[in-house]
Amino acid sequence: MTISTNINQYIQNSLIRGKLCKWDKQIINVYITQITIQIENKELMYSLVNKAIISWNTLLKNNRINIQFNQIQYPSNADITVNWIQVGRIYEGMCKYLSVIGNSIKKITIEIGLPNAYGKNITELSIYCAIMHEFGHALGLGHGIEINDIMYVPHQKNITIPSENDLYVLNRIYNP
Repeated sequence: MTISTNINQYIQNSLIRGKLCKWDKQIINVYITQITIQIENKELMYSLVNKAIISWNTLLKNNRINIQFNQIQYPSNADITVNWIQVGRIYEGMCKYLSVIGNSIKKITIEIGLPNAYGKNITELSIYCAIMHEFGHALGLGHGIEINDIMYVPHQKNITIPSENDLYVLNRIYNP
């Protein structure tokens, strides 16, 4: 695949308050909250977040982007907090920028939807794809423009790695 001819739209989609924003530190501390909702396999949910952190860390390192996610055990030093929610039919995840100063991301909350009986077909793969997508937002990526972009919406339930478009915009953010 080559970079999309619409890549400038993807860059525009990534602007926060009119700017490309990024973390201004190398280690991003991630705290994963406890699942308090009754579900069958809580350990699977935690493992999917861990898998996404490892995947993003590998991709970032391989693309010479000098940032790594670091899971921590206590919330006090968290840059990113991962919360679990029951969702209806609307979304499987959401990234909320709690603090952005200038073009520097300071604090984020990621919400991940849990399997439920509300009619939304949520699978292990769809949850993992949503987690990967939300961590892409946490890095400063907006919504993608091509269906094979991990940041494309609606989420593609089988896209688990960033596309060339995703990586191009990520490099524009961190290695301008």
